[in-house]
Parts: sequence; structure tokens; C-alpha cells
Amino acid sequence: MQNRQLFIVLCGASTLAGVVVLYKYFRGKSKRQKDDAQKNQYLKCRSLSDFENLAKQRLKSHRFHYYNYKAGQGHTYQACRTYFDKQLRIIPRVLINVEEISLKTTIFGKTYESPIIVAPTTFHCLANRDGEVGTARGATEAQCIYTYNWMYSTKPEHEVLQTTGPKFLHVYLTTPTKILEKIVNEAEEKGYRAIVVTCDHPTDRVRDDVLPLFEEASKTIDRELTECMPMPNMNAKDIIEKQNFSTGSITWANVESLKQLTKLPIICKGILSPIDAELAIKHGANGIVVSNHGGRQVDTAPAAIECLEDIVKVVDGRAEVFVDTGIRSGTDVLKALALGARGVLVGRPILYGLTCGGHDGVKRVLETLKRELMYDMACCGLTSIDQIDANILYQHI
Repeated sequence: MQNRQLFIVLCGASTLAGVVVLYKYFRGKSKRQKDDAQKNQYLKCRSLSDFENLAKQRLKSHRFHYYNYKAGQGHTYQACRTYFDKQLRIIPRVLINVEEISLKTTIFGKTYESPIIVAPTTFHCLANRDGEVGTARGATEAQCIYTYNWMYSTKPEHEVLQTTGPKFLHVYLTTPTKILEKIVNEAEEKGYRAIVVTCDHPTDRVRDDVLPLFEEASKTIDRELTECMPMPNMNAKDIIEKQNFSTGSITWANVESLKQLTKLPIICKGILSPIDAELAIKHGANGIVVSNHGGRQVDTAPAAIECLEDIVKVVDGRAEVFVDTGIRSGTDVLKALALGARGVLVGRPILYGLTCGGHDGVKRVLETLKRELMYDMACCGLTSIDQIDANILYQHI
């Protein structure tokens, strides 16, 4: 009798253990399936707006706010979108052979597969643990130029340079002198194709807005936050020195000094005034990015795309002109090229792609832009980038 009871108990225990094992198995399987579904949700994104909406769901609010931040009420950023959507209209052409379309273009005498460039942005590890390495890898796979922000990268330079695609180097003139001289002197040897210099960042407006939010979040809902924001390049013991990184004392003389350090093209980013465009060329710039810093600096500044044509006229072929801010479709890219831009820089959408799908998300954002650009070129009867001009814009003056 006792043996029979023991047998029943053992069978029951065995059954219970089996149930527990099965429960854990199916629960784990369900979680993996859910994680996989969430991980691949970016594949359903059909536009850059879809990526932005998904990134807003994925990111903690303070992280999204940092990427999405706009000065004041955001009028400057909205002005860019309004100008793209309301002021520039495309006039299609018909019955032209567009069987083969190429996005190849020439920048500073070198041929690239696309006029779409990843803009310099900061703290990519807030979006994805792969950080700038993931962004650079996505740009490489999409055959687009990646601009590496040396100072505010969350991944060390040597790791990013292991990705093989073409790269521009981005620097701030406020970088400590010894560091700036070192990285610019070494840039060509490391394979960079040009140096992008931010000129419109005299104050830390964004930092002053975001820092209190980050400090609070790091104590409560986002304890990993500080781990996501290292600046590994700035830890090099042989070049680090204390200096105010936000000084407003930089001038055109700093650009001249930088020009003496390298044979690479110098691109001045943050130009809206034709006067500044003229000064940039006078002091050695080979390129200009017409930009209002994504609407993050001065609210009610004009739309960058609105200023583009005036800058192109003033430059008159003496430097190559690019534009950024508010570009959210291949249609926007086409309009910018029609107004004389050599290429366009895209910032926030890249970070949203990185958030949603890592390097694959970045690649998908860039490929979406390229695909849309090719669709619209076909509708305008265009088969190459050099055919694009203001004639495709309806009644544009």
C-alpha cells in the first residue's frame, strides 16, 4: 500500500514538473516570438514618417525628445516642411524612356552611388546598442556616405572605420586645439573623403533643455542612460585637455587654420546667409551645407530649403552646395537637387531607423529615400542626377 502511494506521489510530482517545464518552454517561446515580431516591426514601415512614429513608441520619452528637439515652438523646422510641401511642386513629363535610372553623382571629383548623405548626429547608442557602428554599417550597405561625428560619438573611431563605406569626418571648431589638430591631420590617412565643420553652434541650447530631463530619468526610469552616452574618442590620454566646448569665441579664422591642416575638402555646415556663404569661400571652404541645424538653434529662422537657391547663386560654382533639415522623402531630395544642391544630408530619420531596426533599419530608411527618388525621377523623365534642374518645378521663380 505504501509503495503504491509513493508511486502515485512520484507520478504526480513528475507530471507537475513536466507541466512546469512545458509552461516555461511555451512562455519562453511566446516571448521570443513577441520579441521577434517587435524586432521586425520596422519591416512594415513604408515611409520615413512610419519610422518616426515607431521610434517614438520604442524610445523612452526623454530619449526621443533629445533626437526630436526643436528650438522654441518648432517654427523653423515646420517652415522647412511647409516649403517642401506647399511652395515646391513637381511637374511630371511623359513618354520618355526611363528604363534605366542611375543615382550616381560626383562630389569633389569622386563618384558616389547616391546624393543622399548621413548627416552628423550625436549619441547613437541612445537609439541602439550598436550606436555609430550600426549607423555606419547601414550606410555602407545602402551605398551612401556616412558622416562621423568625432566628438559626440558613442563608439570609438577605430570601430566605426572598420565599416567600409565612404565617410566624411565631422568636427566642431570648439574642440580642444590639440585634439582638433590631431584628428584633422590624420583624417586623410584614415580614409575620410571630406571634413564637415559645424559653424552654427555658439551655444548649448539643446543641452540646457535636455540635461534636466536626462538627470531625472537616470535616477528613475532609465538607469542605463549614462552608459549610453560615453564619448570614447575624448578619453585618449595623450590629447585630452580641459576646455570649454561651448565657447562662442570661434571665428572664420578658425576655418582658415583648419584649412592649413589638411588637403581634404572643407565643408562649412550651418550657412543660411549669402554673406556667410561668401565669407566661407573666402576663408577656404570647398563646400557649404545650407542648414538651420534641424531647427534646434534659432526658432523662426528661415527654412534651409528656402535659402538654398540664393546660396547656390552666390557661390556660383566656386564650392559645392548641400542642404539639410526637414528632408523626409525622395520627393524632397529631388526638389533640393532641382534647386542646385549637390547632395542632401539626412539626420533624424537615420536615428529613427537605427532605433527601429539597428543597421538594417538605417539601411531601410536610406533605401526608401533612394527608391522614392528614382520613382519621382522616372515620373519627370529623368534617368540621371545631372539631368535634374529647376525645370521640373512648376512655375518656380
